[in-house]
Amino acid sequence: MTWGSAGVATALVCWGCAGGGGSSPAAPASYDPESVSFAAELGVDLAAMEMTPSGLYLQDLTVGEGFTAQRNSLVTLHYVGYLPDGTVFDSSLGGEPIRFRLGGNEVIRGWNLGISGMKRGGVRRLVIRPSLGYRGQAKGRIPPNTTLVFDVQLLDVR
Repeated sequence: MTWGSAGVATALVCWGCAGGGGSSPAAPASYDPESVSFAAELGVDLAAMEMTPSGLYLQDLTVGEGFTAQRNSLVTLHYVGYLPDGTVFDSSLGGEPIRFRLGGNEVIRGWNLGISGMKRGGVRRLVIRPSLGYRGQAKGRIPPNTTLVFDVQLLDVR
């Protein structure tokens, strides 16, 4: 993946803030990352990733420097979102980066959890189970109960 000029974020903007309460059904265990076959080109190796208590998998590809993103930080980043089969369903590359308040229910819960702790300039891979994404709801090209893979680059933290 190449990090160039950014693009408009659409798929991650809070759509019913899918990580919160909501009425969507819980994702069956078969949809969790441990049961998913990831396309080889994604380079997802769950054994090499950290699993947080929430079940989010993350891996720092580049550790940034300077300020650390934390709850209530205003963050600006580029991202590429993939389905497990390697299909890109959304990207900010080639357009404007996305900017949001971390923990402000503006994006899916997996992003709020996965971007927290990143430093400016860092690149992180996130594997987000359905319960931290869109759960049983379809969202554009994302089917219900889909594990999502994101590569995110933190451009700025305030």
